[in-house]
Amino acid sequence: MALISGCAARPRPAPAATTEIQLAPAPRSPEAEAAGDAEAAGVVLVWGSTGDGPQLTWHVAEGGAVLREEPGIVVATRRGAWRWEARAKEVETAPCELWDGDTRAPGEGTATDAELVLHGGGERQAVISAPDQGESNVFQHSAAVIGSVGPYLFIEERTYSDLCGAHGSESAAFTVWDAERGAVVDLVAEVSGVPSLQRAAEAMFDEEDPDAERREQDPPQLVKVAPVYDARGALRLTAQLARSVCYACSDGAWSSYSRSATVPIPRGPGRLAAWVAPPPAVQAFLTQTPGVKLGGWSRAGQDE
Repeated sequence: MALISGCAARPRPAPAATTEIQLAPAPRSPEAEAAGDAEAAGVVLVWGSTGDGPQLTWHVAEGGAVLREEPGIVVATRRGAWRWEARAKEVETAPCELWDGDTRAPGEGTATDAELVLHGGGERQAVISAPDQGESNVFQHSAAVIGSVGPYLFIEERTYSDLCGAHGSESAAFTVWDAERGAVVDLVAEVSGVPSLQRAAEAMFDEEDPDAERREQDPPQLVKVAPVYDARGALRLTAQLARSVCYACSDGAWSSYSRSATVPIPRGPGRLAAWVAPPPAVQAFLTQTPGVKLGGWSRAGQDE
């Protein structure tokens, strides 16, 4: 879902980088060991980053002890551990005619496919497929995991397109993927109390621009839900609500023709309740490893 326009843009999104995973050597194959770790009782997979460093996944035992770490994002399910892989590829673009009659040659075209790969088995879940670039003269598409809750990955896509108009166009899309079942979850539809979230967003818009005329405008649309973890690993959720505006009025946070407000969600969807409070192993790990920005944690067999 996205608030998009045929013409819009802000800074062009960088294509998602390909993540290559090399696990530490072990008597068994690295993939088999990873799957075993994820299934072992009491072992939690924690991913995040430190400072400006790359994303890492730590295999954490009771007491916060790190068994090992590996690059990238890995989540545990009952079937094993799944690694997020996003790969950018070149796509064809089209020539276009400019306002003065000149023709511009095809420009840069990149798009991202993303999948989850099962450690030890090689099974794959196709999560994100590159959208159709149509007649774009320049096209750039990326996909990134902005957080996870248990087996649920929160993914944001950004797409920039230039059709040789007055300016290019940028839009966004939001997906929640359930690695346990290999399917999309419409988490936005499960958020309760949306009218109160809309009123909170309206208040923020009014504070930013108290003179704006809003009587003719529709309420802002709930476009994204994001997980946020505090220093001890406790989970809270935020809602991003966007309203259509003119190109010059856009803040670029969602699309080139919208303004956004981010507000806390007092009570999240019931399916996420089991991950609100972190287990002692996660708390101990965060205490013993200062500076980690937690992206998510998961454990095989976690009750929903």
